[in-house]
Amino acid sequence: MLKILAAAVIPLLAGSVYAQQQRTETTTTTKTTWNGTLIDESCHTSHSQTKESKTSDQGVTRTETTTTIVTECPVTTTTTRFGLFTGDGKYLRFDAPSNSKIVQIVKGNKNWEKEMNERRPVIVRVVGTAAGDVVVLESVEEGRDPGQEKR
Repeated sequence: MLKILAAAVIPLLAGSVYAQQQRTETTTTTKTTWNGTLIDESCHTSHSQTKESKTSDQGVTRTETTTTIVTECPVTTTTTRFGLFTGDGKYLRFDAPSNSKIVQIVKGNKNWEKEMNERRPVIVRVVGTAAGDVVVLESVEEGRDPGQEKR
């Protein structure tokens, strides 16, 4: 009886495993637009520190303090690795092919070259696909400085 049951169950299990292996997955990528300031990724640093303190066993008090220090450098005409610092405080970096595209765009944009030589921030609008904190660039164009919109 056990042999007959095993002979019936094993092909069913094998069939379900085979069916699962044949399943294909499709992923869709969503294009996103970010507005922010281009920065030199090679000198960008971010450091976070968390401190916790506890009191006696009778009443546990937990104090957590987080300190974040961000160093960012404006882009120059010699920058080869770029990052984007958004208005909401998020930092994104670009993959290697995207950095190459930005270098070519910077070389052809006289307004950006002037801003870089004057060490002023380069405000941009970026369209691309995010993979974690890395952006695969589709396009980048001059953005508007939020301070200029109020004038």
